[in-house]
Amino acid sequence: MSQRLAMVALGVVIAIGGGIAQPPAADPTLRYKWQAGQSLTYKIVQQTVVQETSLDEKTQKPVTSESHTNLTLTRNWVVKGLDSAGVATLEMRITAIRNEIRQADGNTVVRDSSVPDDAKEMAAYLNTPVVVVRVDAQGRLVEVKESKQGSAARLHAEMPFRLTLPDVGPTVGQVWDRTFALKIDPPQGAGESYDYAQKYTCKGVKDGLAVVGVETTLKAPPKSTGEQVPLVPMLWTGEVYFNIGAGKYHAARLAAKAELLNHLGEGSKFVYQSRYSEDAIAGGQ
Repeated sequence: MSQRLAMVALGVVIAIGGGIAQPPAADPTLRYKWQAGQSLTYKIVQQTVVQETSLDEKTQKPVTSESHTNLTLTRNWVVKGLDSAGVATLEMRITAIRNEIRQADGNTVVRDSSVPDDAKEMAAYLNTPVVVVRVDAQGRLVEVKESKQGSAARLHAEMPFRLTLPDVGPTVGQVWDRTFALKIDPPQGAGESYDYAQKYTCKGVKDGLAVVGVETTLKAPPKSTGEQVPLVPMLWTGEVYFNIGAGKYHAARLAAKAELLNHLGEGSKFVYQSRYSEDAIAGGQ
């Protein structure tokens, strides 16, 4: 596996639709209904395939390597408190994780928290607080107070609950957005920062869930396709679902994909495909 391919695969490890009939009620405006002591548990499944084609130094013929990552984890958020403005302080723990990586050389590496030896290796971030954030009633990340796994900037890019709500509404067809920046640190970059735009579109309501389309784009992609490689995992599109009655994020169905030509010179190619699903677990809330 090339160093670039390995770093992209490592980055992956470290985040319903149809039959929509009626619009969300215009009144009241949707908001997260935080409650002190509230527990929110979600199961995440992410499957990623990375392909990289380069020219063999001896034969000058294209050679393609491919890696697969299958990540399943359960995380629990607890509302530790609320301030006078309705901003909640939430603490997150990872309670279960299984990560399977099939490397380009054909070897498969599996880490599973249900295996005692693997659980010992994960002790630093398993069943212990790893993230503490402050989130307002619109789902906007106000502050990252602590992040033991990954950078605070990453949490601003991939928010804890995947959805911010508009100032008013939403009604069917309503569009709102947010922007965020992603800094690319070594070895994948040299500290450059790139701006993204994330557009939300209200599609309607199904079974008490507001259905919101999500589209993420780079505002000004770097001219070099090689520089775009670490940026494509943030290009999520799909749908997220918000429980109107309970006032909480419910689920997500997202995908990110890109094909970059000549990223390592003429004849090379980088292909990235990832699918992400997240679901609220009944009884964990």
